Amino acid sequence: MNPSPLSALALVAVIGLTLAGCEMAEESAQKFTEKAEQAVQDIAREAVSDTVTAFNKQIDEVQKSTNEMLGKPEKEGAEEKPQQQEKHEQPEQEQPRTFPNESVET
Repeated sequence: MNPSPLSALALVAVIGLTLAGCEMAEESAQKFTEKAEQAVQDIAREAVSDTVTAFNKQIDEVQKSTNEMLGKPEKEGAEEKPQQQEKHEQPEQEQPRTFPNESVET
């Protein structure tokens, strides 16, 4: 049984197609792996972002309740303005009165 050149050529063609198919399958699997990895990263980023947002909301609520317990106003800007006004008023009231032409001679 001598193989005919035609059957040998067919066998080489089948082996070549099989190898090419394996190479394409490998590339396809590699692309699928890259896409799956990217999807996992996106999901992880979204989960972390949602967690951070929820955590920040909880911190804000705790700060608000703490400020309410301490009797502080909600906004810091509203608190700073009256203090600044008091600072400007206090030096004027606490300064000793001086009269013109008053001097100390030694």
